[in-house]
Amino acid sequence: MASPLRVESYDVVKLHQTQDPEVVIAEIRAKGTVTTTGRSFTATSIQILRIREGHIVLFRDFADPRVLADVIGEPRPGS
Repeated sequence: MASPLRVESYDVVKLHQTQDPEVVIAEIRAKGTVTTTGRSFTATSIQILRIREGHIVLFRDFADPRVLADVIGEPRPGS
């Protein structure tokens, strides 16, 4: 799927351990450029991963979609 987003850096801001040794929570910051407009963006997200025997068996990504909608220029519902 084509995307107008070019991610230039993807950094783990912080890792959080949980009481479950298979589960880690990561705070992620992605920086990049919208290729159609040249606008830069910074988007943060929280990712939850379950790692078992060296393999990711669960991955969940939670981000605020309004950040990317703003830089891409898509109207928000009710706007």
